[in-house]
Amino acid sequence: MPQSMILNNTTPKAIFLIGAAGSGKSTVGKFLASKFHYCYLDKDIVANRFTGELLMAKGYEATARDQCDYYKEAVMGLEYDTLLHLAGENLQLGNSVILDAPFLSYFTNPNYIMESINKFNWGSIQPYILDVFVEPDVLKQRIITRNNPRDTWKLQNWSTFISSIQQKKCLWQNVNYIRFNNSDSQIDETLLLSHFS
Repeated sequence: MPQSMILNNTTPKAIFLIGAAGSGKSTVGKFLASKFHYCYLDKDIVANRFTGELLMAKGYEATARDQCDYYKEAVMGLEYDTLLHLAGENLQLGNSVILDAPFLSYFTNPNYIMESINKFNWGSIQPYILDVFVEPDVLKQRIITRNNPRDTWKLQNWSTFISSIQQKKCLWQNVNYIRFNNSDSQIDETLLLSHFS
């Protein structure tokens, strides 16, 4: 086992909170953060302001994401690096963090966790994936209800969107993987907390 994976009770956790838009991962992440007093870092909150300005400066809508090559090639990497850098600052202080972001574009890299640990000098951590999912019909209703302009493409291309989610599997190694069904109207708090107590 690599040195960075040797754990004890005081080793901070880095919880990668993944799942489709509308799955309720932010609600789940905030619940965990409030219960355990972990640092909660949402990529949208961290990056949306500067991302919107960068996109508009290039003539795109501030909400352009899914079908915007400029976002994918020039902006997205900056968002994730900023998120991981902020996480590192907290982890180095011994604070556990919850990272709320899709991470879909990085799923195919099995060494993503170890590369992030080394790149951002995280030291010894307990890495987790908390994969929050809901059934497709529930997901669609939640996306409609939240009425976010960034979801327009998803709803107009629903079959393609759902297929892309189902096909993308997270291949990260050296991580504790937890899959959490969040289809009910209320979070199963007991089950969720049992994974991290």
